[in-house]
Amino acid sequence: MKKIIVLLFAALILVFACKSIPHENPGVGPELTVGIPEDDFAPDPDADNKLTISIAVNHPVPIKDWNIRIQPNRGGQRPEGAGQSGQTERVRRIFFEQNGKGNVPTSWDWNGRGTNGELVQSATLYRFVLFVNDVFNNNTIFEGNISTDVIVRKEGDKLRIVVPSIIFPADQSDLSLVTDDDDRRSNERVLRLIARALNRYSDYKITVEGHANPTQRPGTTAGTNEETRELRPLSLARAQAVINYLVENNDINRERLNAIGLGGTRTVAPWNDTEENWKNRRVEFILEQ
Repeated sequence: MKKIIVLLFAALILVFACKSIPHENPGVGPELTVGIPEDDFAPDPDADNKLTISIAVNHPVPIKDWNIRIQPNRGGQRPEGAGQSGQTERVRRIFFEQNGKGNVPTSWDWNGRGTNGELVQSATLYRFVLFVNDVFNNNTIFEGNISTDVIVRKEGDKLRIVVPSIIFPADQSDLSLVTDDDDRRSNERVLRLIARALNRYSDYKITVEGHANPTQRPGTTAGTNEETRELRPLSLARAQAVINYLVENNDINRERLNAIGLGGTRTVAPWNDTEENWKNRRVEFILEQ
């Protein structure tokens, strides 16, 4: 019995001795390998399908904590009146955030919803940011992109597609005047995704709605004048420009398409919220049989 007690006591001393040996500060942050699927993520409003991201952490000392953030990458339209260059940096509100202690999960799932339950926008680029911090506060930040597919929503007998990510030149409707290479490639991708979705419903007629964000307070004289003289005509011209592009570049039958301009009459975010009103500058597609 005494031998057993002695052995247990020695084992305890060894455990505590090992715990008391401090880790050596590596002086660098963890090495991260993150795998984001290249395919466009298509969350289903009526289902719980998920995007799975693989995460590997290589580091000689323990991880203290980690943080994941997802933010819209603001690949959509710029504010009216702002040129394609020289614009101040676009503000990006955090859409989703998760904090954790200890090891980072090796497989991380996301259902496409924000912290408040809101679903991602169609054909929009989101920024995935992973922050990993070790016990010595050495940290590493990984940033990558999550691209979403077109999301088709059922509304009774109709289908609706909402897209806030088509980029137009400020105060203009001509897509050929987009000169920034990244913006032009983004438009090509977005419109290709839209065409692919519309072709899945080849027997549907399509109303293309142009929407805008007011720059004047709605209900005021200035707001009414802006709506009548600027926003409605511009939103109609942009809806028609989208139709022309789809017909000329993606072989969509023009007879299926009709354009209307609703200006800033149906905003989905406060007009003066500079972090969220990009959602008002959108094109919607209403499909009816």
